[in-house]
Amino acid sequence: MEIRSVKSVDDLDAVKKIYRTQKALLGFLPDGAFQQRADSDQIYIVWVDGQAAGYVLFSTNQSYEVRIAHLCILDRFQGRGFAKQLIAALVKAHPTHSRIRLNCRADYPAAHIWPRLHFTEVRRFAGKKQDGSELIAFHLPISEMPLFDSLDGADETATVVCDTMVCIDLENTDRPHHRSSSGLRADWLVDEISLKVTPEILTDLGRQDEPLRSDMVSAVKRRWDQVVADHLKVEQQLREVRKIMGDPKNDSSASDQRHIAIAAAVEAAAFVTRDEEILSFREPILSSLGLRLLLPSEFITEYDSVLNSHRYQYRELSRSGIERTRVRSIDEFDLKLFVDQARGERLKSFRAELNAMLAVPREWEIYRVSSRSNENIALIAIRVLEDGGRDVRRLRLNRDLVGTRFGRILVEYFADQPLGAWRSGERRTVTISDLCPSPLLLDACARRGWCHAGDSMWRLSLPGCWTQDALRSELSSLLMAGRVPSRVIEEILQLVDLDHSASGNESETQRLERLIHPGKVVFGQLPTWVIPIQPRWAQELFDFRLWDLPLFDPETSLVINPDSAYYKRPRNSPTAPFGRILWYVSGNEEKGGGKIRACSALTRRVAGTVKDLFREFQRFGVYEWHHLMKHFKDAEAQGLAIEFTSTELFESPMSRDDVNDVLESHRMKRQIFPSAVAIPDEAFQEIYLRSTKSET
Repeated sequence: MEIRSVKSVDDLDAVKKIYRTQKALLGFLPDGAFQQRADSDQIYIVWVDGQAAGYVLFSTNQSYEVRIAHLCILDRFQGRGFAKQLIAALVKAHPTHSRIRLNCRADYPAAHIWPRLHFTEVRRFAGKKQDGSELIAFHLPISEMPLFDSLDGADETATVVCDTMVCIDLENTDRPHHRSSSGLRADWLVDEISLKVTPEILTDLGRQDEPLRSDMVSAVKRRWDQVVADHLKVEQQLREVRKIMGDPKNDSSASDQRHIAIAAAVEAAAFVTRDEEILSFREPILSSLGLRLLLPSEFITEYDSVLNSHRYQYRELSRSGIERTRVRSIDEFDLKLFVDQARGERLKSFRAELNAMLAVPREWEIYRVSSRSNENIALIAIRVLEDGGRDVRRLRLNRDLVGTRFGRILVEYFADQPLGAWRSGERRTVTISDLCPSPLLLDACARRGWCHAGDSMWRLSLPGCWTQDALRSELSSLLMAGRVPSRVIEEILQLVDLDHSASGNESETQRLERLIHPGKVVFGQLPTWVIPIQPRWAQELFDFRLWDLPLFDPETSLVINPDSAYYKRPRNSPTAPFGRILWYVSGNEEKGGGKIRACSALTRRVAGTVKDLFREFQRFGVYEWHHLMKHFKDAEAQGLAIEFTSTELFESPMSRDDVNDVLESHRMKRQIFPSAVAIPDEAFQEIYLRSTKSET
């Protein structure tokens, strides 16, 4: 007996042959889904004396679960312990995952077998199929994980919106596309997604002939949940849809556009449709609205990557045109969206406080963050201190954005780059002393180098390049002057006093640079690479100056997404997991190319096959699978993912000729930067200092 992951065409054909013997019980799964699972090493097959005896097909998710979709043993091989062996193989291959999880119909014989395999029944719930079957959720613990979610209650599921034709397909077994759509209601998928329709479906059905119209209206009202979306959000999204798809040609296309707008407004994971015209707009709709348009079979095939990534769409921000503007009157805001009534705040006193700030413009600055589709994204009130510091007294996100992808990303941005305070080139402190801080903001600040002291969060901005002695002296003077709490200074001093020349302390050197960002240290063993990047990806990943779009901050070019990943071939790439990146944007100088334009912190490098890297880093939402296949050609090709953060855009980007002059002065050859180039610390310091010097 041998258990192995499916690697060959023969292995996969054997799995499909077993599947066909139990297809009525297992439900529909398209060939593409089998291939995708095989490519991801998510099918294990049992071979006995040259015969395929059974298989298990599964997926993994961001809750550290292994989700079994199929476990099937041929009748003649049952009772010999092969199912138990397949489960053991899953446990062995996923030691850091929390559990194995599955759903089984209560009326299937297998419902009595799972407990014998040491699975525990957690809950029972209704299935989605028309026969009203009851499902049992089983799980088998693998390890204790910090974020181990209980199965006792209903889990949060991702919304998948079906268009009218897919809904009709699912309700009518005699329709040609019923089979290919039925996988959306598979038992193994039912508690991962919530299939819903939009209210626009009733308008669509009103144009159908009888008896289909009456039958479907009755079915929708009895068996389908309709999404509920804010009218203003729908209208905002509809304007974006029409910019992409054009004005509707007829009533049917008008309904199609409203379906998409409503699905985008409720942040659905996907909109499933068979309409080829709609699908032809899938890329611009994803780029602008963050909504995936998919065939039912495509969703079933790609569901795990869709669900794992749809909450992490950075891409939608790159098209939003958000900006920050100085407020002259409180009437510019809808203040109700920013008052925390749950913690006792009242609108009247909140308004009075902001008006008092506006009355002293030299001491207080109030900003509004807005976009072309939302005038009230965030409210920021900053006190300008005499020593040059900034006290952020109010930092509020529109309450309607709390819990959304847009809101989470924006808060990460605020925490990573505190309102452009460090862009001035001056040494200063930034505090957030809001009495009602959002838990979302607190979590983001904890991850991004903020120190808690009293009721405030603190961060230092110490631009420039620092020797160990100079940095120690600067921190000590801040402590003696009483400008910064001792707790904050002592935390940083502990890092300064480490032996940064010792191998293995590179992560601590990088942590120190994060705490004094954008400052850099000239001691330690933190390596630097110049990495080439095409203008198209530079603008997607970090540099808005390459676009003709509104900027977040009108005065400086700031980065939106604080974390991202870049794919490269392993050869001539960074060799260490920590370091600095100088981004050399290649291409036409008229489009911003031929210069080093930014510096980032390299926080992680992961080598592996392209398919594995894509699955791990797809959550950053910039690269699609076809981009990687165009570059690497083969899903099994070896690649390298470079994760980076805290990108600083240079005030004075250096041309390649000027950079090469610096490299030559440090005994290096001149470069055209076809791939990553490691440079010495002295060269980095000179390039960095010249690039961050403001042009006069």
